Amino acid sequence: MKRQHKINHGWQRPSDPITPEYQREIDRSVSKAETKWRQAQKAVQRAEKAAARAELRAARKPGPETIAARDEARRLVLQRLAELREIEALMRTPTHTTPVAVHRTGRQERLEVGEYHQPRKKKTPKQPVKTSRRNP
Repeated sequence: MKRQHKINHGWQRPSDPITPEYQREIDRSVSKAETKWRQAQKAVQRAEKAAARAELRAARKPGPETIAARDEARRLVLQRLAELREIEALMRTPTHTTPVAVHRTGRQERLEVGEYHQPRKKKTPKQPVKTSRRNP
């Protein structure tokens, strides 16, 4: 079936002339939209500043995991510094007033710092006397 009527897709209805009342209404709505947009921009800037302040506060007030990790790191650093002081003391030549002996006991793989003490003997627990009874 062939269409007899051709549709003109390029045709548009002619627009009505803009009246002064309609122009005022358009201007009012545009000004309201602009003020809303400016307020939204200011709100975004305030939110960014608040987020930056919150990040700074969070950096100042760490959480429990951060505190625990920091305390553990501090403990390890202090332990390493104590070891370093011991090593530095060993490197210095001892004077006659402060003799410090370094003994290698043989059982340990590390150096013992300080005075040598004989290791305490382990006490063996007393065991009850066992007797065997044989039936003849």
